Amino acid sequence: MDIAIEKIVREPMGSPDELAMRIKENMPSLADLTSDQLEQIAKLVIVNRLTKDMDEAVNLADMNWEKQKETFLGDVGKRSEHTRRAYASALARFEEWAGRKKLNMFTMKHKDADDYIRFLDDGILAPASVRRDISAISAFYSWLERYSNVIKNPIRGTRLMPAKENKKTVVIPTVEDLETIMANVPDVERAIIATMSYRGLRAGALPTLVLENGRYYGKSKGKKLMEGDVEGITLPEFVLDIMKSVGKGDKKGVGLDMKRPFAWKTRQKTIMSAGAIESRVNKQLKRLYEEGKIKAVFSAHDFRHFFAVSEYEKSKDILRVSVLLGHANVAITQTYLRSLSVKV
Repeated sequence: MDIAIEKIVREPMGSPDELAMRIKENMPSLADLTSDQLEQIAKLVIVNRLTKDMDEAVNLADMNWEKQKETFLGDVGKRSEHTRRAYASALARFEEWAGRKKLNMFTMKHKDADDYIRFLDDGILAPASVRRDISAISAFYSWLERYSNVIKNPIRGTRLMPAKENKKTVVIPTVEDLETIMANVPDVERAIIATMSYRGLRAGALPTLVLENGRYYGKSKGKKLMEGDVEGITLPEFVLDIMKSVGKGDKKGVGLDMKRPFAWKTRQKTIMSAGAIESRVNKQLKRLYEEGKIKAVFSAHDFRHFFAVSEYEKSKDILRVSVLLGHANVAITQTYLRSLSVKV
């Protein structure tokens, strides 16, 4: 090594490029070094690695995982409470695994991320759920990158994400199917199905509906219900008539409160949830299928599909359908309709 150094420095230093070339041409290999020189190199390697670790620790000293996560989830929650819960659940699973492995989540490496994906994919979660969790964790790390020049997203570039499963073919109720269903379900379910089928609302929007000055206000996936630039929506008259008819033949006189038609309380004294509404409707749909009255086991969300397809087929006006569905832009509506086998 001494001979190599002598060759490098015996001439004037010159420009940085010239010096770099001289070092490259005269660089010794480890096999050329003496035992003392190898020991010296080993000490330098250890010092350099410890210096790098300390530098990272200093840069991360003011980073607090819980605080950063709370801020991140708060930002996500402004867009969708459902998404916030999904992200929080994904991060909690990740934190529990990292804790058992005694890993620093701020300095997670690509190998660590791949190990976690393998862990989830080994029967812990279904492939679709693995993709959801890893996407949530990756989103958080990308968010952290914006606030630190040290943290890098360890998920980025992984080749271990489970492949997307083939989606099942969507079967949409026909007009005849819908008439049969409406004629053979209880009053409350009929009102729910009518509201979803002829106004395209998601089940999650129904419990939030509140009537004010002739318009229903509420939220869908965390966003206010809108018709164009106007807050609130209107419901077709015949849908309102169906809602008003609920309980008319009931001796107890139990009907819907038109001001908050789907916000009644459950036995647990909580406001009816999207899951509870879907469960009520799906139970009736399964019954009708088993009785041979409908051709497929439709789900509650298929009535929003019915609305989207039927409204588009009426006018081919995708902008109008996009507004009615509450999509952020027409591109989303195009993708949505194509997923339902509609030529757009």
